[in-house]
Amino acid sequence: MNTSRILAQIISFAAIIASFAACQTACAESIGPCAGQTNIAASCKLNKLGHREYDRRNFIGAATYYSKAIELHPRLTLAYAIRSDCYHHLGDCTRALADYNKALELEPHDSFVLGGRAEEKLDLHDKQGALADFDAAINMGPTYFFLHSGRAKLRLENKDYAGAVEDCNKALQKCPIASDLYWCRGKAYDALGKLKEASRDYSKAIELHPTCLAGYERRATIEFKMGNLAGGICDFLHAHPDYLLLLPSALLSVLALEIYEFIPAIIEVKSCWR
Repeated sequence: MNTSRILAQIISFAAIIASFAACQTACAESIGPCAGQTNIAASCKLNKLGHREYDRRNFIGAATYYSKAIELHPRLTLAYAIRSDCYHHLGDCTRALADYNKALELEPHDSFVLGGRAEEKLDLHDKQGALADFDAAINMGPTYFFLHSGRAKLRLENKDYAGAVEDCNKALQKCPIASDLYWCRGKAYDALGKLKEASRDYSKAIELHPTCLAGYERRATIEFKMGNLAGGICDFLHAHPDYLLLLPSALLSVLALEIYEFIPAIIEVKSCWR
């Protein structure tokens, strides 16, 4: 009796194993082996093709590849993040912001993606939202150049001049040739009454970007504030070269009015152009 029961149990167990094997075979025939892994591999390949087109600045083609990769693997955070940048370059800020939101939904502690969303919010004129994202990204770490750079300009607009100087310092440590940050820090120093520091930053910005005429005008204002009349006029004329034609008539007017104390300053200004 016991032998019969044991034999029955063995037969039953064998039947269960056979049934499981049959189900596995049927499943393999219907969806193929390791379908999930196949989708992941295919999505990674499409993602790489998207990177290739992105590097070629073919943003439409890159976005198409990223979209196909996302269809196969909807949790591919990187594809959302870079597709958002493609949409940004294509001028579709709404879709770019949606992709940044999705990427952060999948990976909420990515400071780089959070900073990207902050820049997108800036383009959509949501300055408060952008500042909140920059703050969160910087506090989260690791920090990147563009995080401090973007927040510095927002702080300058919000008249947080000390904060703007602090962010410019940190950004310039990572990229010391960013001329726009010297302008930004120069404006902050100017507002704080630190004229020598402001003049030094404007000079550095002009050195890095000598064709930016607005820089000369900005430095001219500082020179006038510091009492350097000749230097201020010289910089102003760099910014407005058409006014150089007025110098000879100005000198003649000074001579006619016998205001001799201004003659050395005008001669010095003219010497700047020799």
